[in-house]
Amino acid sequence: MDQNRLTEYLKRQMPHVREHRVVGLKRISGGSSRETYAFDLEWSEDGETRTRPMIGRRDPTGGLLKSDREREFKVIAAVHGAGLKVPEPLFLELDASVMDRPFFIMHRAAGRTGMGAFAATEPEPLRAKVAEDFIGELARLQAIDYRECGLEILGAPKSLEDPARIQAAHWSDIYERDRMGEHYPILDAAFAWLKAKPVVSDRIVIVHGDYRSGNYLYDENGIIAMLDWEMAHLGDPMEDLGWASMVFWGREELAGGLMEREAFYRLYEQKTGHRVDRERLFFYQVLGNAKMAVICLTGIRDFVEGRTSDAVMPFLELLLPALFEDLAKQLRLI
Repeated sequence: MDQNRLTEYLKRQMPHVREHRVVGLKRISGGSSRETYAFDLEWSEDGETRTRPMIGRRDPTGGLLKSDREREFKVIAAVHGAGLKVPEPLFLELDASVMDRPFFIMHRAAGRTGMGAFAATEPEPLRAKVAEDFIGELARLQAIDYRECGLEILGAPKSLEDPARIQAAHWSDIYERDRMGEHYPILDAAFAWLKAKPVVSDRIVIVHGDYRSGNYLYDENGIIAMLDWEMAHLGDPMEDLGWASMVFWGREELAGGLMEREAFYRLYEQKTGHRVDRERLFFYQVLGNAKMAVICLTGIRDFVEGRTSDAVMPFLELLLPALFEDLAKQLRLI
């Protein structure tokens, strides 16, 4: 992002104030499906100088996911309006000429995050508090009526049989599209199993799509904000729970590095009032490993074909063996 162009854009969005200044603009790591920039906006209003920390999220030239920025912005706006812990969305710009590619701007929350499982170096009381918040926010998300908050745009499945079939077909199609002639028998077996073993949901909820450790900000008081809503859709509540509790995102026996898995599931049941359906949970954990492998293959292809220069992309291949090993165990191939 260009600082001068960004300043001019914000002047147009905030014509009631004066002396706009973008301070400390820098690209930050993380969020490989978007280019992410942090900055402060300073301005003069009512004789006072005011400052607000902001995040800009711009479409990349290539990356891990192909997703719609308007859809993501509307999801964030809806769940923020429903009271979930998410950054406040501020401005959406779909005109690519403004900053070369579409982008949106939201409030920048304080706090820290990690790349994966909750850090083992954090104190035990904080880990327990973050685990409580993590499941609590998931329960609150799944309790939202998507119709009341205007998220029919996500496209509700027509029946309770559809969520599993739709997601398995979606990621199978991306696998066929983005692999570069490689043959991965374990992924072929996984998608064949998913096609043959569809599960039936008990209800339709808002699914975050990437609900896991590493996708939230927290401090000493617990979770501040849930991040990265670009894969949100309507589907089975077991999908987010299965993804969050995958071995890949965890640490030893701790789901997400937060809590022993059986305790994790019991807390979910307490918070939601709904039973954890183990058959559906397992289906979405198999799907999760296949999905993550496909996301890696997409990133690798975009790097090889020059759509992104993100240096992380070539190293995604190193993640595949762990995902394939988990799939082999799940499908009882070893």
